[in-house]
Amino acid sequence: FMQVMGRGAICLPGIPCQSPMFAYPPRNLNDNTPKTTLPRKFIKLTELVEQLQSGYQLTTKGKFADAVQKFHSILLSVPLLIVDTKEEMNEALQLMGICREYIIGLQMEISRQELPRKTVDNQIRICELAAYFTHCNLQPIHLIKTLSNASKLFYKMKNFKTAASFARRLIDLGPKAETVAQMRKLLAVCENTPVDEHKMQYDPHNPFVLCATSYLPIYRGKPIERCPLCSANYHPQYKGQICAICKVAEVGKECVGIRICPGQFR
Repeated sequence: FMQVMGRGAICLPGIPCQSPMFAYPPRNLNDNTPKTTLPRKFIKLTELVEQLQSGYQLTTKGKFADAVQKFHSILLSVPLLIVDTKEEMNEALQLMGICREYIIGLQMEISRQELPRKTVDNQIRICELAAYFTHCNLQPIHLIKTLSNASKLFYKMKNFKTAASFARRLIDLGPKAETVAQMRKLLAVCENTPVDEHKMQYDPHNPFVLCATSYLPIYRGKPIERCPLCSANYHPQYKGQICAICKVAEVGKECVGIRICPGQFR
């Protein structure tokens, strides 16, 4: 916000030994009154879409912490947009949703990678987090990697039935032939022993959303709270806390929501 405000100012040099003056020229110079003054546009939707591609590239390279920062920057820029049409507004809201999904998924993956693997409980938790990651709304190239990782982790834990479900989902995405061959081999072994040795908090057949703080599923019909800005989901006990995704809004707070299009004020 401070960067946008600073970009909207112009500096007018004063007389010697005096401080310069600052002014904020409006974008509607021809219809400028105290009631109709509009701020200048300094964030464009097309620029944010270009930044999104940078976030995708960082994710592909495995630079998850940098990718989270990039997606977070885009997410917080969306409320400062000024768009003219409903289509642009919907595109901006979709952009915010994409950033939310990547932030929660990548933050969860960073937590998973930091967990020690010494105990069975931790190994189970590592598998659960990998499974939840496959339910984030990701680009196909990233979803393929998450499904491959989850299938291998569940296979090592001898949860063959669930590992097979990840392998089937991966094959349906149409990856490279080499990847398909690997998954078919894994699938053949799993189908011979379609059982899960360890019980986990993961039910792929019961629709759920992820709590952005606990990284636990919230199954359909259960109480839920949401962030009023980015729409991240939370268990009820996190109501009143600062959102772990956008880091600015209060979970469960009622408000009018994002207003970035003139048509929303009519």
